[in-house]
Amino acid sequence: MRVELEPAYILHTRAYRETSLLVYALTHQHGVMHMVCRGARKKGLHYLQPFIKMHLSWSGKGDLVSLNKYESEKSNYRNDFRTHIQCFYLHELILALVPKMSPETELFSLYEHTLDAMSAHPQDEAVLRLFELELLDIVGHSLQLEHDIHHQPISTQAYYRYQPGIGPTEISINHSVGHLPWDIVNGRLLKQLSLRALPEQDWPQAKSFLRGLIKYYMDGKPLMTRRLLSNK
Repeated sequence: MRVELEPAYILHTRAYRETSLLVYALTHQHGVMHMVCRGARKKGLHYLQPFIKMHLSWSGKGDLVSLNKYESEKSNYRNDFRTHIQCFYLHELILALVPKMSPETELFSLYEHTLDAMSAHPQDEAVLRLFELELLDIVGHSLQLEHDIHHQPISTQAYYRYQPGIGPTEISINHSVGHLPWDIVNGRLLKQLSLRALPEQDWPQAKSFLRGLIKYYMDGKPLMTRRLLSNK
């Protein structure tokens, strides 16, 4: 297989053998690709940088191909600490949840839209939460947000226990209890998520809920950026 100048974003690079790099990229038509850029470290400075739209050419068979050529576009990426860490969080999620060579063009569009929104509004936590929600949908873990497991419409006045892969079940709770576990949510949050609209007052509960789901689907595997974002 030979691909010429496909739009892509670099998710991660690491040293490979003596002079080369392993490159993990999100590509427009071919999904997440693992590539070898031979001699990249021998040549000194390379330009395989994250958060910049690139055009990659590669060849080869199997799940590790050879990166032969790359070009980058001009970037308006906002390079501050918060945005930087949030974007690396996107990369960790993609690499953890998306199988290699899964041609999901909507994932590329989602990433690009999220990167732009995050750069423009780094304090808007709804951008991250909606990315998490859409990513779960893309990888086959769609949430049931409009009806409970008995096919009754979600009530904004009720509370629900959400079981991954099954859906929400209405429950009674003791309102004197302070902190609730991630899988107990109010119906209003489920409604807001179904509308893809997340007012600021819902950010804390949405963060707990969606990150609980992600931890479940990752079998508890830790995310490095989670610690850096814990107080963000």
